[in-house]
Amino acid sequence: MKIILDNREIMRNRLKEQSFSGLLNEVSDILERDGRMLFDVYINGKVMDNYEHFNKEQIKTVEFVSKSPKTVILESLEGMRDFIEKYFDAIMGISSSFNNSRGTDGIELLFEVENGLEWVYNVLASIKENTALDFKYPDFDMMFLEYREILKKVKGSIECGDYIGGLTTLEIEMSGELIFIQENMDTYIEYIIEEEINEYKYN
Repeated sequence: MKIILDNREIMRNRLKEQSFSGLLNEVSDILERDGRMLFDVYINGKVMDNYEHFNKEQIKTVEFVSKSPKTVILESLEGMRDFIEKYFDAIMGISSSFNNSRGTDGIELLFEVENGLEWVYNVLASIKENTALDFKYPDFDMMFLEYREILKKVKGSIECGDYIGGLTTLEIEMSGELIFIQENMDTYIEYIIEEEINEYKYN
């Protein structure tokens, strides 16, 4: 079996003879020590989501592709930009649904927005964990803490069935946080790119 990690073949003596799942875990450990994340796995040239039905005899080549956490964050920030642009239209759609007796449609869209906001929170938490952005820009840290509290408030309202209360919090409080993120997005991206370049130069 040929094992390739980020376009470089790994010497077999670096890895133990083991099951495929064991190999996967060991490569993940190698990447973690290097500060990288496993992103994709190709088996015999095909992207595989489920490795359970393969045995070692069927596998000729395994290619592991990794990314740095900052690269994943940068890609996520572009997705976040798109989400924020659609967020305000979604809020208007929810409000319109409630005002026109289409409560079911409004509630469904409200849950979609909540899921999107949870994803945004995870990206912000990853920025805080994997970069020094919160030290460089204290406003980011303040926004992150406020965002977390507002999201808890939104989730609490929805869980209690207070959909109008949840919508009101989104309109008044969460919108301000997302506008702040939107206005500072380019600054965040530039800083994270600079940090990634500097790490690459000195490692």
